[in-house]
Amino acid sequence: MQRRRDFRSLWFGESVSLLGDQVSALALPTAAVLVLGASATQVGALNAVGSITYPVLGLVAGAVLDRVRRRPVLLAASAIRIGCFGVLALCAALGWLSLPLLYVVAALAGVATLFFDIAYQTYLPSLLTGSELARGNVRLELSNSLARLGGPSLGGLLLQYGGVAVGFGVNAASFVASLLGIAAIRTPEEAPTPPTRRRLWRDIRDGLAFVWGHPVLRPLTLSAALRNLGMNANRTVLIVFLYRGLDLSAGAVGVLFTVGAVGALAGVAATGWLLRRLGVGRTLLLTGLEGAVWLLVPLSLFGGAVVWVVGLMLVSSLWLPVWNATVITLRQQLTPSAYLGRVQATARTINLSTIPIGAVLGGVVADAFPSMVVALALCSAVAALSLTQLCRQPLRRMYDFPVRAE
Repeated sequence: MQRRRDFRSLWFGESVSLLGDQVSALALPTAAVLVLGASATQVGALNAVGSITYPVLGLVAGAVLDRVRRRPVLLAASAIRIGCFGVLALCAALGWLSLPLLYVVAALAGVATLFFDIAYQTYLPSLLTGSELARGNVRLELSNSLARLGGPSLGGLLLQYGGVAVGFGVNAASFVASLLGIAAIRTPEEAPTPPTRRRLWRDIRDGLAFVWGHPVLRPLTLSAALRNLGMNANRTVLIVFLYRGLDLSAGAVGVLFTVGAVGALAGVAATGWLLRRLGVGRTLLLTGLEGAVWLLVPLSLFGGAVVWVVGLMLVSSLWLPVWNATVITLRQQLTPSAYLGRVQATARTINLSTIPIGAVLGGVVADAFPSMVVALALCSAVAALSLTQLCRQPLRRMYDFPVRAE
């Protein structure tokens, strides 16, 4: 009972901070463009500073987190993010904002978020086990989907009527909620394996070897990398297609992406039912529809293009939360506690490193083909290749989540 109460406390704090993340994702580039007059290149650099942490530090963070207790790391990461966005709120209110300050804060907050994310996923199995762990991950995906649905709208209203100082202040306050939720946890955390004299790079190598040699974790990681590569290429082309191919307004494009967020919520709601009826392996195979359905986009050439795009976005968006909740639970169940940080970090580093590659690939494909519809289909075909990994044994025949590895 205590563990369930502690999870609810952790879940509440994380839900509030996820909403704050969506606000800051809009507030940082808004401050750069509207307050500081940044160029497109400078805004791109600002976004890159925050997203490059996994490729640069992900493997190191995983090895470090396998040597320490995770709860203090969660508290420290929350405190750093409170300080980062609190400083930005104060500087914005006093007129002291500058691009170098935004870069520094984006970098520090990115590093703190990296450690928080890995520690969070490796800490959760100490609070929940078995089927409760799977349900906990589904609830976290629900919070993530709700934040993506309401966060941008909330951020837009805050920035429009309160300015960037209010936006940064709200984000800092959201991390206070996260810190308080973690501080309220009373379940003792198991001590990590006593440190050895092994070098950090050897621990990193062992984490990579564990993932690559595992018959389930390797195909899951490769599948996610292919999916991210193709779907981020798809999104790059899709934005251009919506504006130039379909001549839609910014408001209409915003509505279309809200449809995608609604689809994600439906996916969260269906996750438990799918796992019970189809089992783990078949449910994961269905998530391949995220990319595969876009292979139907050439049909929009015969009329009703907007209707086709809305339908494809709705169906495609169903599957990412199903994938996330299922795969995170599998990693947590299949990985011994001593390797959990390195395995989570290795998988996320490989998966997230293909995102910027996919974005660039989408731009190249869009410029290379005169038809945006053909470009969309080609990018989606890359994402659909993730199914080749999900068909492998023993993943394909897996029905129940495995017993927690020790």
